[in-house]
Amino acid sequence: MLWKQLCSNQRPCNVTATATSVTNLQFYHDNKSWIDALEQCQTDYTSLVEITNQTVNDEVKSLLQDETDLQRGVWIGLERSVFGKDREWMWISKSKDIYPKWNSSIADSNNHCAKMILTEQQEIKLLDANCHDRLPFICQE
Repeated sequence: MLWKQLCSNQRPCNVTATATSVTNLQFYHDNKSWIDALEQCQTDYTSLVEITNQTVNDEVKSLLQDETDLQRGVWIGLERSVFGKDREWMWISKSKDIYPKWNSSIADSNNHCAKMILTEQQEIKLLDANCHDRLPFICQE
């Protein structure tokens, strides 16, 4: 795949892929709360990114591979309700197809938003986080 990237601290990082691309991703360096990141994505695109398959997983990794200083994580569109008894994690679209699978120990936490980190082995790891934390984020068209 051929990738085209335009990045700066003031602008999002645009990634468009040729050939077999399924998604169009935007990386925002701005640190925002999860809800503010979601609102920004809804203003500019559709929503925070949903990593529901290997293709999106690979594109997110490609988007972030040259980024540094992301040890704290990046917001994604995974959440669970603060209300009611349904405390299952699901994507903004209400899909429960979570890829990659993550550590089930977070299911008992009090956090309701999810972030991802890219490990040194270039693997995506999903983690729960306080929704008020301020992190960069990825939007998906």
